[in-house]
Amino acid sequence: MKTLLLCFVGVLCVVVTFGESCFSQEDCKDGECCTGGITPWLKGRCKNLAEEGESCDPGSPSTGKYFLNCPCRSGLICDDSVKVMGSIKCIRK
Repeated sequence: MKTLLLCFVGVLCVVVTFGESCFSQEDCKDGECCTGGITPWLKGRCKNLAEEGESCDPGSPSTGKYFLNCPCRSGLICDDSVKVMGSIKCIRK
């Protein structure tokens, strides 16, 4: 019984962590974007828009999905001149 409960909790954590599946931005909630844009026919995952100091994607998605990171929330910009360990970060406008 304990093993079953631990498995259930583990699966629940994975589902919550990875978010909803998506094929395009329209599949995600407000404040989220669709990531995983290697190809247009594979499902991506909805992620929260990037906050100040978080990694972001400055481009627009050519496949309907951003590659790894979302763009920044409103009031922030994804400035490619601000890189930390190779990652572009969100900063205040």
